[in-house]
Amino acid sequence: MNESSARVAALAVCLDPITYDAVSYFMAGMPGAAMVGNLDHYVNADREIGRGLDQSRARICIIDFDRNTEEATWITDRLHSEYPDVHAFAVASSSDPEAIIEAMRAGCVEYFVKPVQHERFLNALARVEAKQKEKARSKVRGKVITLIGAKGGTGVTSLAVHLALELAQDGQRKCLLVDQHPALGDASLYLGLGRHQYSFSELAGNVDRLDEDLLKGFVLQHESGLHLLDSSDAVDAMYGAPPSAVEHTLAFLADTYQFIVVDCPPGLTEGTRACIAMSEQVAISMTPDLSSVRNTASYIDHLSKLGYSAGTIYLVLNRYSKKGPLSDDRIEQSLGRPISLRVPNSFNDVIRAINSGTPVSGNKSAFGEAIQKWSRALTGSANAHVPASGAAHAPAAAAGRVRALFGI
Repeated sequence: MNESSARVAALAVCLDPITYDAVSYFMAGMPGAAMVGNLDHYVNADREIGRGLDQSRARICIIDFDRNTEEATWITDRLHSEYPDVHAFAVASSSDPEAIIEAMRAGCVEYFVKPVQHERFLNALARVEAKQKEKARSKVRGKVITLIGAKGGTGVTSLAVHLALELAQDGQRKCLLVDQHPALGDASLYLGLGRHQYSFSELAGNVDRLDEDLLKGFVLQHESGLHLLDSSDAVDAMYGAPPSAVEHTLAFLADTYQFIVVDCPPGLTEGTRACIAMSEQVAISMTPDLSSVRNTASYIDHLSKLGYSAGTIYLVLNRYSKKGPLSDDRIEQSLGRPISLRVPNSFNDVIRAINSGTPVSGNKSAFGEAIQKWSRALTGSANAHVPASGAAHAPAAAAGRVRALFGI
């Protein structure tokens, strides 16, 4: 991987050739990780590391303590004091507890005994990346809400458009809708706007030039005050921006807007996972049918394994009806957690809104009232009711419960 597109970049100091080749191989097998090089000296290595590793990425320095333990300790201490965001990994032949303690006191976050173990090294890289993402999220002032569908046709774009409009409140809040579909997204159509010549993926592809002036050239504005970053209108467009660029772009946008609503296609692509990584809330839109509930269970299981808490995941039952084919209790029991929001089946109202480019009014339909309820929960407005989070059963067992309850 090219270092410029890596989420995690590492630079070694005096690493012996065998260990360097092994570590480089390990990193090449981890998506988003890149090995930058191997310095052959300790003197002034801290300055070269500070300049050589891009600060927008998770930075790792792998230091060999065998060649000169004293100088390796000194460099580690310098990095710890001068570049606290650089994660120092110690590598040595000795497993003596005193040697490990000395390295850790100097500022190393990991200590590896040669030969470096593959799985342990990858776990250390994952921990560094997780810390970097948490750091990025902590800087975000605005809230990022990502919507994904349990399958195609669950009404994600309709929900995203109406939620974004409700959050914008006729220009009272700065809100941005991001159409993250790689091609032929419908958000601009639903808002009655023409296509923009540039898309969100192209903006993320220009992350090195990203500023407010560049952003203005990419944004469409609705009469309500809502801003939109469109998808590509090319039939064969492919999403090309790396995940790190998507995360960086969303972090930048969240310093500009109070709310960013992201409309994603079904499936956990790299681009969608990058959006989720920056999100305060991940909303899964499902409909009351077996395949939708089954897929939702798979999403919950997968996101739980990735470390996303139950409170982060928001379950939206779209096209809800009391006389639906699957009862609420049955769906909640199968998923092991409560439905966060029920959006009544207002199919005809929504279709009319799409065809006219005029969104459904919250004062005139049960659909709009449900969206208002969601918006109030996000903004902390009075009378907002947020369902209790947490699972009634272990999330990892959700898929199994779906099969058991529906006889599959």
